[in-house]
Amino acid sequence: MGPTEGSVDLAPSFSAVAAMGHSSLHLILLALFTVVLMATVPALIKFTSASIETMSLVRLAVALVVLTPLVAFKHTFRSVTRKDWLWLALAGFFFALHWWTFAYAIKTAGAGIGAIASSTFGIHLLLLNNLVHRQPVRPYEMLLIAVCVVGCYLVVPQTDGSGSVVIGFLVGVLSAFLYSVLPLIHRHIIHLPTTTRSWGQFAFGGLCFLTLWPRTDWNLTAADWWALLALGAVGTLIAHSLWVKVSSELPGIMTGSIYYLHSPMAVTVGWIFLDERITPTTLVGMALIIGANLILLTAPWFRLRRRNLG
Repeated sequence: MGPTEGSVDLAPSFSAVAAMGHSSLHLILLALFTVVLMATVPALIKFTSASIETMSLVRLAVALVVLTPLVAFKHTFRSVTRKDWLWLALAGFFFALHWWTFAYAIKTAGAGIGAIASSTFGIHLLLLNNLVHRQPVRPYEMLLIAVCVVGCYLVVPQTDGSGSVVIGFLVGVLSAFLYSVLPLIHRHIIHLPTTTRSWGQFAFGGLCFLTLWPRTDWNLTAADWWALLALGAVGTLIAHSLWVKVSSELPGIMTGSIYYLHSPMAVTVGWIFLDERITPTTLVGMALIIGANLILLTAPWFRLRRRNLG
């Protein structure tokens, strides 16, 4: 889950941040723990030999088995209109595309590089807001986009003779773009409970993957099954539920900033458990990408803070 799913406002009011006290410490620690869980996902995707379609269907099945009784028990379906169902279906479609491209990027380019590619999420959201909501792109934001592009160039190894890592990274950037579309869709159904929106996204995403059933492969080893169960239970259900909680109770600027720890953590996990190579150039590129996106995230808050203090 990204920093803005289930939330519309990226930059909270100054008073909301200022009002935070020691009581929020446990939420911050919970957010950090959730990001650690998320950071294991790329390594698990890379580790398992299961196809993307098999892996995605198992992950969604685990989540839906738990979520469906909860949603049905609360009778939230009664308040879902025909228009809401259409938006949920659209969210599921883009979510499925995001998941497929994200997994492809990791399988092709590696857990670390695939995770770094997903960090371009903020740049895509900026450009989409400009396109959809006509929000102007300021000169410093254009500079940050250029910094992010330079970072992307540095992340991809120049010794990749086959070009597979380059393709995987570019697909990962596409995955980040697809994911940045989801908050725009969720704005149209923000009146629905988060569990209902999550269920709809997972359910319709699962239907999309069911159309790819011929590409599934169920002849898996025990290690593959354990990895798939971990992806479904830890990477999807638990991490998703915890992130919904912290992103709902902490200011968006804080959860967004914490979320960008995902990439360095995923790179570290890939280096430790998958023996993935990390070069100084890759680290510099990752720093440029994350730095540019963090500045984009925090700049509105600093502008608001200056106005309040001025």
